[in-house]
Amino acid sequence: MKARTNNQGFTLIELMVVITIIAILASITVPVVTKVKAKADLTRDSSNARQIVLACKSFASDWDGVYPAWDPSAESDGGGGGSEEGELSTSTDAFNVLIKEGYIDTESIFWMQTKNPEKLRPPKEDGELESRENCYTYVMGLTDTSFSRSPLVADEQEGPGTYGEYHPWLEMRKAIIGYSGGHVVAERLESDEPGAMVKTKDGVEIFAEKTGEDSEGGLLATKQDNVLNP
Repeated sequence: MKARTNNQGFTLIELMVVITIIAILASITVPVVTKVKAKADLTRDSSNARQIVLACKSFASDWDGVYPAWDPSAESDGGGGGSEEGELSTSTDAFNVLIKEGYIDTESIFWMQTKNPEKLRPPKEDGELESRENCYTYVMGLTDTSFSRSPLVADEQEGPGTYGEYHPWLEMRKAIIGYSGGHVVAERLESDEPGAMVKTKDGVEIFAEKTGEDSEGGLLATKQDNVLNP
């Protein structure tokens, strides 16, 4: 007499229960992982801005306290990025000065992952930063004795102090600002919509021109025309 074989498997209800549990776990885990990754990327952005600010300060220590405002190599070879006599016209021009003069040895700190379709790939590391490889704003016309709370470097803006749809921290309402004094802060955006303006915790417009003592008017210790994008 043959022994009876017991072929026992999942019933449809049991299978649906398992699938439901997996879906619930995924719905809990995915947002947590996404949030952790976003915070790590924000920290990396802050680190990049800090390195750029430090490079600017090193440049200033060799050039009478002036942060990059011209291309030193243009004075000798008649060329260089920017306009007449090596004057800078974009933040990419300014950062190429830091690279060529040896204050920064990698192009990677000028790039971060964003939704901008024109900036999906990191730099080639060929010694010449291109606008599509640069995700940072630079403020020309400052020195190491300028108002210490004046912005010097920021993650790429749509306009002076405003952020567009491709800004990676728009939903988080954050923007990384590196100041002339050397400190870097994750400042707040007034909204999570394109065109959002960055302000300090006490509501001061960071990229509004400074008109009086302390932070009267704004924090920018130069003209808004000097706020350069890539």
